[in-house]
Amino acid sequence: MNKTKKIILSILGGIDVSFYMFTPIMIAVIWIGISNLLVWQIYTLFAFGLLATLFRAIKIGWLKND
Repeated sequence: MNKTKKIILSILGGIDVSFYMFTPIMIAVIWIGISNLLVWQIYTLFAFGLLATLFRAIKIGWLKND
């Protein structure tokens, strides 16, 4: 495989991992924008989104070590 294909695949892989990790936060932001929530409910959604992102980041880190 030549260098150009490797560069393109590595960029696409990085974009895929970025979207995979930050999808829970994006979903929380969209959900908050659509619905009429109380302040504590907004913070709860953000907390769940951040915890899901942290879990996915740890999962990616463990997959890298295999």
